[in-house]
Amino acid sequence: MRRNILITLFIFVFLLSACQPTVVPEIEAPMIEPIVTEPTAIPELTALPEPTEEVIPVEEEDQTPVLELIGPDGTISFTIADLKKLPASKGMAGIKSSTGKITLPNTFTGVALQDLADLMGGLDEFMGINIVAEDGYSISYSYDQIMNGNYIAYNPVSGDELKTHDPLSAIIAYEMNGEPLNVDMDGSLRLVIISEKDDQVTDGHWSIKWVNKVEVRPMIMDWVLAVDGAIETEIDRASFESCVSCHEATWTDDVGQVWKGIELWRLMGYADDAVKHEGWSYDVKLAKAGYDVRIVAADGFETTVWSDDADRNHEWIVAMLVDDAQLEEKNFPLKFVGIGLEKKQMVGGIALIELMVPALEEVVEVEETEAAQIVDLTGAQFVISGLVNTVTGFKEETLRALEVVTITADHPKSGTAEYEGVRLSELFELVGIKDGATTLVITANDGFNAEVSLADVLAVPDSLLGFTETAGEFTMVMPGLPSNTWVKGVVSIEVK
Repeated sequence: MRRNILITLFIFVFLLSACQPTVVPEIEAPMIEPIVTEPTAIPELTALPEPTEEVIPVEEEDQTPVLELIGPDGTISFTIADLKKLPASKGMAGIKSSTGKITLPNTFTGVALQDLADLMGGLDEFMGINIVAEDGYSISYSYDQIMNGNYIAYNPVSGDELKTHDPLSAIIAYEMNGEPLNVDMDGSLRLVIISEKDDQVTDGHWSIKWVNKVEVRPMIMDWVLAVDGAIETEIDRASFESCVSCHEATWTDDVGQVWKGIELWRLMGYADDAVKHEGWSYDVKLAKAGYDVRIVAADGFETTVWSDDADRNHEWIVAMLVDDAQLEEKNFPLKFVGIGLEKKQMVGGIALIELMVPALEEVVEVEETEAAQIVDLTGAQFVISGLVNTVTGFKEETLRALEVVTITADHPKSGTAEYEGVRLSELFELVGIKDGATTLVITANDGFNAEVSLADVLAVPDSLLGFTETAGEFTMVMPGLPSNTWVKGVVSIEVK
């Protein structure tokens, strides 16, 4: 019992002592230095921020191929952008047309034919380049022309041939006066003959519009045809070839070969009077009066035909190609072929065409009824010929004496415009279209021509010979027909 009491007291004392507060020594708080914050300096403005430039999207060049370069080993197609990556040639070019009209030089930029030929392995003296336009017109350039610039040049003021001239170079141009070519007028590309200065021009038949092919190929030899009569003249290969492109005539022989060249009567027009090739140069009245035409080969073999039989005979042809190939050696460069000719009359290897033109006092007067159908074409600014009752020449004043109409028409490329002129149907009624006529060949003053169906033209009453701002110059207005029939600077229509 006593033991239990002692234990209880001990526990009580222990608990009592635990309840006394413990004295905790004071700890001095450390001295904290106040932090003084300096004001933040405002940076000085050194420059105003540059405004952000607006990014203008660059218009991508048309990637449509515009030129084929064709060579012995293949074909390369070029866009305008591709051509601009090639070495550029720049110079002045102007032309003298077959009628003597001068187009003063402009600045052209393009690619030299020589540089294009180099892409095909280059040229040797037996090769040349054939240029083809969109409408099929073509002409060849010789090694000498491409490499040495051998062209005839003329004074751009007087039109006289220059005895000496600056170096000339043929280029495929894509710019004129720093701007892209006018596609409606020239196409995307045209061939021009350039020089460093603007003091010379070249023959218009060397300046080809709407170029789309350059063919590097073996070249036929150059040659010259003499045409003698009232005057003596010469026609070189290139000029003859150009004439074929403008006035192509064909004849198919009895074995199916197609001969291509120029009608004999057109060549007679080079020498039957003093007018070699300006407007309507063929003397109808003289041909009707009659004279012999000698066709002579280089070896002396010859035949003679009568001028009245050759008069506007579309089946008598002086051919330079057969089945689109040059003639074989015995007939090269030209052969006389056609319907109704005997084999011995078909002279090959022609070197001379001679008109045995009689003296003026010997000219036999044609019958009065026939004479009434012959029109003096001197000074004519526009001519309708071919399968018509009366070959007729017109000046602007005579055309304006007819019924002049004003129409609104849509050009396929240029859009809607007003045109003033004379209806072709009225002109055809005046000259009289012969039975069997099917085609019109429209020729411009720069040698360009286009063929169109006579029926298609007659089906459009508003087809016009249109007047222009230049007196004596005309344009075709052909509503509903292709743009190539809207020929500018038109000088003649031949009915075939």
